[in-house]
Amino acid sequence: MDEARLRVTQEAFEAFLSDVAFMSKSRKLPTVLFGRTGAIQDAWIVCSDQINVPVLEIGYYAKDRALDFARARLNVAVPNNPHAEACSRAVSLLLDGLRKDTTQDGDRFAGYAPVIQAVADRVAASGNPSTLIAQLQKGEHPVTLQSVVDAILSREHQKLSSIVLEEKRIAEQLYLPKEQLSRLGARVYGGIAPQLIQMCAQDTQTYSSALETWVPEHPFLDGNNRPSSAVFAAVIAAAALQNESIAAKALAAELAKGAASNPFLSEFYFSGRDSSFLPPEHVGIVYSSIRARLSLGDSASLLVDGSDDGSDEGLLRAEIEIGTVRADGTNNRVLRFSSEQAGTLKLGSHVQDVEINAPHAQVEIGGAKEVVLVAPVVIQGGVLSIAAEKVVLEAIPNSSDAAVFIEAQQANVSLISSVPILNGVSLSVAWPGSSAHPWTNFSTNPTESSDPRLEEALRRFRKFVISFRSHSKGSLKRFKDKLDHERMTKGSGRSVLDHMMKTGVVTLDGEMYTLHPQELTRQADASYLSCMARRFSDGTIRFVTEAIS
Repeated sequence: MDEARLRVTQEAFEAFLSDVAFMSKSRKLPTVLFGRTGAIQDAWIVCSDQINVPVLEIGYYAKDRALDFARARLNVAVPNNPHAEACSRAVSLLLDGLRKDTTQDGDRFAGYAPVIQAVADRVAASGNPSTLIAQLQKGEHPVTLQSVVDAILSREHQKLSSIVLEEKRIAEQLYLPKEQLSRLGARVYGGIAPQLIQMCAQDTQTYSSALETWVPEHPFLDGNNRPSSAVFAAVIAAAALQNESIAAKALAAELAKGAASNPFLSEFYFSGRDSSFLPPEHVGIVYSSIRARLSLGDSASLLVDGSDDGSDEGLLRAEIEIGTVRADGTNNRVLRFSSEQAGTLKLGSHVQDVEINAPHAQVEIGGAKEVVLVAPVVIQGGVLSIAAEKVVLEAIPNSSDAAVFIEAQQANVSLISSVPILNGVSLSVAWPGSSAHPWTNFSTNPTESSDPRLEEALRRFRKFVISFRSHSKGSLKRFKDKLDHERMTKGSGRSVLDHMMKTGVVTLDGEMYTLHPQELTRQADASYLSCMARRFSDGTIRFVTEAIS
């Protein structure tokens, strides 16, 4: 019904439907009309005046039905296929892989007809399904979320063949994936649709009329200007974040999701982008998306390290590290990006396992009525803003690093009027005016040293201590590569770490360092919490002085 409606006027379309309804009254067999939501609603309105018209919705297919659908598609694409059994096996494996990758989406992606069709078409076009099977068995991914999305966008572009344009050549420039995503983003986020390219008046009318049907009924939408699945929501959001006209709205929407971040946004975020650079405004949403894909027992951490060397280049530069650790110790990953301290580092309304060392950056937490900080969280920035009315602090049960420390040269926290709620967490804050309500009980004065060399060594010592994270059985551990990185050992860092090793404060166990809290107290008169809050006793200063002597 969709293509039929495009080819004629609305009056002619309704006349056609009236004829269909009239002729169907005398038929023994039912008349079946197929179309997307909008076309079917129009058909129902016209036909129901003359005849009883039930509406059936093709929903999302469960695993077995999805496979039946894909096999049927294969039979149409490749009749009498001598490799039918191998093709069926390849489709089954690919759909299983997509279903596993999109667990959070239920059947809304892997059970969605356009997705199943894209997978079946990929197998039909392969020529050698056994090769696909071999790749899958090796753990490779010949069909990815991105390739499925690209296939659907390409199929939508082919709808141009259903309309007649005066200028044939312009068809190659119309309804390309970028334009589709721009128009979808405008609908989802309430923006202005992109302007049409220059074309004759007749083509403008024809194409505009087609868009009125295509865009609302796009497979990525549910018929009500909302994404039809979390995967498609991520595709639309990733594109919107690059679209100046709606980027701010898209960013605000993602920041407000908090712990319910879209797990697929990070999958599509770098499509068409420089994958080595992460703008400070987007750090929070990308990190939250990665966290949203973690399985039970997995962990992730964010480190933003801004230079404080005082040079013009240093004032702008920042390094970002996102690490993920699997519960079984396999497939651990570290993603590294460059960024900058200019702009605003936006962390969102759910902040967990974050370390920010960016003395010249503006750091913003919030985007919703309530902010949740899950320890450990360390934030040291130039200007801090909390865009929320309430702050709640939490920690993983039985963790040894249940502390939050926030320090800034200036803080905009006027929206917070009630005392932060602490659930098994230690909180320390330090900024001008932090002794006022509601922060009075949490305000602290970090230890300062007049000796630049000692001050730098104390920073390194603290950095080593707070980099450790709770591991199995409550122990504090960190991967060797993390502590041995040049960022950690520069300056006096290597001397400090060697001294911590020599005195037994830190030991190396295979590929991981272990921090021993009892030895930290006995040797350096320090604790994880005192280091987090930058409170150094005479014993700590003596220990660090020995390290650099």
